[in-house]
Amino acid sequence: LFLQRFVAKSIPWVHFDIMAWNTVSKPGKPEGGEAMGLRAVAEYLLQTYG
Repeated sequence: LFLQRFVAKSIPWVHFDIMAWNTVSKPGKPEGGEAMGLRAVAEYLLQTYG
């Protein structure tokens, strides 16, 4: 992966490739930036490791 070039092998890391953009407007989800997936991952990490 691209990120492996910049992170030492001794440092654990993870990459989440999540869609963070609404391409069209829908009720409750306007076109543009969207953080729902990021919020879900953050909440999971908090509940699991927090």
